[in-house]
Amino acid sequence: MSGLNLTLKIWRQKDAKTKGQFETVKINDVSPDMSFLEMLDIVNEEQMKQGKEGFAFDHDCREGICGMCSLCSKGIPLSIL
Repeated sequence: MSGLNLTLKIWRQKDAKTKGQFETVKINDVSPDMSFLEMLDIVNEEQMKQGKEGFAFDHDCREGICGMCSLCSKGIPLSIL
């Protein structure tokens, strides 16, 4: 089974005084077995390998303990995306 090809819009803003903008990032061959947070980790690593600044995202235990994985996108839990 081949992976998913996704297009992400990542908000970039240097600081509170600087105008921000969305950056379009494409990621290919994402495993359907990967959680949304795992996919963000991989995207972040690739960004840094390319010399770009990593991005921040909120996450926590990833063990179903803290409740962070209860977040949904379009009715789908992010922990299974």
